[in-house]
This record gives sequence, C-alpha cells and structure tokens, in this order.
Amino acid sequence: MSARHSTGRAVDRNVRLLSWFNFFGDFRLYGPIMVIYFAQVTGSFTAATSLLAAKMLSSAAFEVPTGVVSDRLGRRGTMIAGAVVMVAAHLGYACAPGYGLLLAAVVLEGLATSLWSGNNESLLYDTLLEAGREEEFPRHSGRVNSMFQIALALAAPLGGVVAGAWSLRAVVVLSVVPQVLCVLVALRVREPRVHGPLESTVLVHLGSALRGIRRNPVLRRMTLVSALRHGGESAAQLSPVFVAGLWSLWALGLWRTFGHGVAFVGFRVSGRVIGRVGAARTLLFGELFDNVVNFVALVKPTVFSPVLLGSPAYGVSTIAQQTLLQREFTDRERATMGSLASLLGSVLYALIALGAGLVADRWGIVASLLAIQAVVLVALPLAWWVHASPHRAPGR
Repeated sequence: MSARHSTGRAVDRNVRLLSWFNFFGDFRLYGPIMVIYFAQVTGSFTAATSLLAAKMLSSAAFEVPTGVVSDRLGRRGTMIAGAVVMVAAHLGYACAPGYGLLLAAVVLEGLATSLWSGNNESLLYDTLLEAGREEEFPRHSGRVNSMFQIALALAAPLGGVVAGAWSLRAVVVLSVVPQVLCVLVALRVREPRVHGPLESTVLVHLGSALRGIRRNPVLRRMTLVSALRHGGESAAQLSPVFVAGLWSLWALGLWRTFGHGVAFVGFRVSGRVIGRVGAARTLLFGELFDNVVNFVALVKPTVFSPVLLGSPAYGVSTIAQQTLLQREFTDRERATMGSLASLLGSVLYALIALGAGLVADRWGIVASLLAIQAVVLVALPLAWWVHASPHRAPGR
C-alpha cells in the first residue's frame, strides 16, 4: 500500500471518529432539564444558576493552559484526557447528593470543555494538512460539527420521555453512557504529525502565540469576530422567554429541535457554500442575514417570529469563521491561538449575559435581545474588512 493511500485512509478515519466523538459528546439527555435537575438537588434556583456560571468561569480559566498542553503534548492525548474528565463530571452529576459535588462536577466539565475547544478543530486541520488536503477543511469541518446539532435534536425529546417515565436523575445517569463511548472513540484517533519545532518553555510558547495574533491583522480581527459571535450566543439563554410569550410552553421543545435542525443543514452544506463563494464572503453575508432576520423578529413580534429568531446561518458562518482562523493560525501554536480566541469569547459571553439580564429586568426581554444584537453588529465591519483584504498566507 502506498504512503499516500495510507495517509488518505488515516484522514478519513480521523474525520469519521471525530464525527462520532462530537455526536456522543453532545448526546446529553439532560440538556433541556439541567437547571431543573440542579434546582431539585440543591433546593434552590439561585444555587442552580450559580453552578452554570461556575461552569463557564472554569472553562474560561482553563482555556489557555489546555491550549498550550495540546500544542506541546499532542492532539490525541488532549482529546482522550478531556473525554476521561467529562466522564468524571457526569458521574458527579449522577451521584451528587447536594451542592458540593455538583460544584466539583461543573468545574470538571469546564476543564473537559477547554481541553477540547482549541484542540479538536486543530486535530482535524492538522490531519488534513499532513495529507496535503487542508483545502478540504470547510467540507470536513461542516460534517464533523453537524453531528453536534443532530445529537442535540435527538437527545432533547428522548430526555423528556425518560424524565416523564422515571425521574430527572435517571436522565442524568443514562447520559453518562455516551461520555464513556467518547473515551472509546478518542482512543482510536491517530495523532497527526506536528509541524515545526516547539518553543523551549510554556511561557515562551504562550508569548509566541500572543505575538502571532498581535502582528497578524487578519487574525486580530478574526479573533474579535469569533469572540463577538460567541458572546452573542448568550441570547440563546434568554430567547425561550421571548418565545414563551408567543407560543405555548409545550411548543418550546419543537422550537429547539427546529433550530438544531436548521443548524445541522447549515453545517452540512457549509463546505459547498464556502467552496463557491469563499470563506470571508460566506461569513460576512451569513452574519448580515442573521442580524436582519433577528431584527425583524424582535421589532414587530408575531406568531412567526420564533421561526426567524436565532441564527439561521449559524452553521455556515461558524465553519467560515473556523476556516479563516485555521488558515491564519501558525502550525506550532494552533491550539493555543484557538484557546486565546475562546477565552476572549468566554469573557465577552459573561459580560454580555450580565448586561442583557440587567436590561431585561428594567426594560423587558425584547430590549435585552436587541441589546445583544447591537453588540454582535460590531462583528459586521470586522468581517467586511477581512472580506475586502487580500488573503495572506499564514506564517509557519
């Protein structure tokens, strides 16, 4: 068997395994009822929401260290470590008698999430780069990431059935099984070849990544676009309040499933769209489209507004964003640069969510969602700048 054919098979194998990893990782039956379960265990909704905040803060705290770990110790090992930690987190959820163990579990989940955030996209890109097929990244990334959405769409109604037939804790206990399957899948992943020598120390490595972002104007702006889009996702926590004012409560699950279905289609077709019109143009027009339809949905609410509300172009825009970022990341600091972008996004998410909550309390849910939309609008001129700029090959 030729070396080229062997490398091609390794690429296809890693892509297939990453797809299943993403599916099992997000196949969480407890998704729609997690806050309710936390409140049941702790006896307080205040304690329940504090656990969600702790999860976000722990993920942000671990972002950069885990990105450095990925670049220095390897993608496969980091992926496996994250899967093992995620199993431990879910066991904590399933067995928790009170607040203390739940707090430890959310911190572990934050760690696991940060181990994957910069690592898994880097693993996919490095796998393709090793085979000289990096131009296929949008197509493969779209397919791999679409598995998140199909898992969420399938798990939500199944979790409701299990909760109704047994209990909330039974839903959480069953959710441990897919996380164990993630570990088994990760063990079969092949480590892609690392390009370029590593820096001598962790601090030097981190400093090199920061300088790389600062000196690359395209990467600077794309990092901000990524952070603003992530911060805008805080609207997803408040949108159900808006939808509940227009639709019956029983229809909220259908609304969520519809949104995941639209995102799934967007991820699946993203490779073809980007191949035809380019990543920068796809991101620009995707963000413009989402801003327009959200504005229409919120300014004059009707029974059809929930169908428009959200991010119809989320799938294609996300893959376009990832494509532009991966092109600009340097090979030896790829995961660290991705983690720095995720860290900034987590900080913006927390600030925007806090501000949106204050606006909602004073002026209502529509004003809050419009305020989030106004912040995300800042991404449009940045995306236009990237679209209008000549493509620059990333440094190696």
